[in-house]
Amino acid sequence: MNRIVYCLLLLITGNTFAQSPLTRAQAVSDIDYYVRTMKASHYSPFAEMSEKEFDRRIGEIKNAIGDSIGIPEFLWKMYEVTALIGDAHATPQLGQPAFREDFQRPLFFPYRLLQDKNGVYVPRMMAIVHGLEPGEPIVSINGVKLDALRKELDTHLAGLPAFRREAGIRLFSYFLYLKGVRPPFTVTFREKGSPHTVVQQCVPLKAALAVSMPHITEPFVFDVRDGKVGYLDVRTLSASPAQFSAFLDSAFAAFRNANVHTLAVDLRNNSGGNTDLADILLSYISRKPYTWGLKSWKISQPYKDALIANGDTAASYLRRENGTIWNTNDPLAQKVPSRHTDSLFNGKVFFITGPFTFSSAMALADVVKTAKLGTIVGEPTGERTRDYGEAFTIELPSSKIRIQSTSSLSHGANGTRAGNMPVMPDVPIQPKVSDDRRGIDRAMAYILRQAK
Repeated sequence: MNRIVYCLLLLITGNTFAQSPLTRAQAVSDIDYYVRTMKASHYSPFAEMSEKEFDRRIGEIKNAIGDSIGIPEFLWKMYEVTALIGDAHATPQLGQPAFREDFQRPLFFPYRLLQDKNGVYVPRMMAIVHGLEPGEPIVSINGVKLDALRKELDTHLAGLPAFRREAGIRLFSYFLYLKGVRPPFTVTFREKGSPHTVVQQCVPLKAALAVSMPHITEPFVFDVRDGKVGYLDVRTLSASPAQFSAFLDSAFAAFRNANVHTLAVDLRNNSGGNTDLADILLSYISRKPYTWGLKSWKISQPYKDALIANGDTAASYLRRENGTIWNTNDPLAQKVPSRHTDSLFNGKVFFITGPFTFSSAMALADVVKTAKLGTIVGEPTGERTRDYGEAFTIELPSSKIRIQSTSSLSHGANGTRAGNMPVMPDVPIQPKVSDDRRGIDRAMAYILRQAK
């Protein structure tokens, strides 16, 4: 089977149904259904805590449910449930049928806010539109204190702390919606509520997300920076191989025409997709062999059912016994990129990573660093090199909430099970909140200085 690590975020379509509240019995039954399915199918569900502690926490969550609970509130509970596993792939999907009509209405906050460890701040675009000072600290939106919301998000999202913070701010408009915050949005900058500004012009969910996840509107773009660096902004690895190859053909033809000898591949907006596309990208920049390393699958009936439902009835996975582990990808077997010599980029290659570099994008960075195919610049990836994958959807029977879960574990490009760290940059570069106001990209500035 192909090594596919699905991206973190899925926007799905489907029929809308009424948001009738769940009874307590329905809500508890849905949680129990999820827990049973997850325990049967997840490769390592108790890597973050013992099964006994997990069951205790699940019991507390169920006991806190009243006689009934609305779908948005229950979805928020399911974020808390899934966060206990620690697998940032295994999270509720963004596109929930219950909210489909709302997703198409202008109900969502239109800006991607800035943040650091101390707080949340006004971005430059919002400052221009509303006559504000870029970088001004924000205290609350419609009375919801942002410090408190960020702390709550930290317990409702899974993954490394840097990834949780990054995902929380990129999905901020969506989480405001789930918390019942609706426009107009009164944004306050002092504890006593003055001064403040009101954001009236709001947008549908897709437009709100595209501000912080630009692959939604453009999956990848390229240009030539300062006449000396070929820049590839690879925002996703979720596309057809033909589409991606056509994009790369155009990009590298432009780079040859511009006679550039330095390449920057930006993975900071990339939350994953299919490593087949990573193979295609590497074939344009290197002839050195590399490996994706060992991969282990947990054999389960829920994942078999998902494969069959998707029409994959010939998969080798289906012939294996439930409850066993299947190891694939010989860690010693190496791939050699197969592009023609005249298509190969000949020069310095840099990859830019950050806390949203996740899943297959993280695996790509891991391969680059392990096989020395380029120089990693920026921040550590948002995921460790041992990452979960092969996602499938669990639909809860009563609420119809859809949750993405996983069935495999990849052990990293070094081909061993030792070590479990994010991909660390060769050249660490930490951005600052003030960079937005000044229009500075510190990682690209460094690469431009390295270019001849």
